[in-house]
Amino acid sequence: MAVLEDVIEYLKGQTGVIEVFEMGDDVSTDIDAIEKSIKTRTNHDYINKGCEYSLTRDHRICILFTKEFRKNWKFYGRLHLVTSDGTILGTNVYPNEMDDYRGRDDVIFVSEDFVVFPEIKGCGEESFVLYPYDFEELQEIVPGCHNAIGFFPTPSSDHYLKELKGVDDTQHIFSTIVAFDT
Repeated sequence: MAVLEDVIEYLKGQTGVIEVFEMGDDVSTDIDAIEKSIKTRTNHDYINKGCEYSLTRDHRICILFTKEFRKNWKFYGRLHLVTSDGTILGTNVYPNEMDDYRGRDDVIFVSEDFVVFPEIKGCGEESFVLYPYDFEELQEIVPGCHNAIGFFPTPSSDHYLKELKGVDDTQHIFSTIVAFDT
C-alpha cells in the first residue's frame, strides 16, 4: 500500500492539483461504462483505449487540476481516426509537430489541431480512438510504481468525477486518470 500512498502524495504536491483520489472498482466501472457510451457528433464510435488499458492496472487514481498542472507536461494522449482494419485516416497534431504538418501537402487540417490523410483509404467502420500517455515521470520518482499510464476522460466522465468529489464543474478544472502497477 505504501507505493499507492507515495503516488498520491507526490501528485498532491504538484502545482495546480486540486484533488487526488484512488478510484475503487465501482468508480472505475462507472467511468468505463460512460466512456463506452460515447458517440461523436458525426455518430462515429469513440474508443478510449486509455480507459480500457487502465482497467488492467493494479491502481487507478483521478487527478482534478487547473491548467497550471499541465504547463510542464511532456506527455499527451494520441487521438486517431481509425478504420476497423487498423488504417489511420487522421490524427491530432501537437504544438511541437505543427510546423511539420503545415508543410505537408498530403494532409488536410479539419480543425486547428487535427489532420486527415485524404489519400489513405481503409476498410470497415471508422472510429475515433484515444490512446493513453505514458507517465514515465511517476515511475522514475516513486519506487515500486510500474507501467504508469494516463488518459483524459470525456466531458461526461469528467463531470461525474467532479460531482463525486463536490468540485465545481467549470471549464477551468480538468481531470485525468492515472493507472499503474505495483
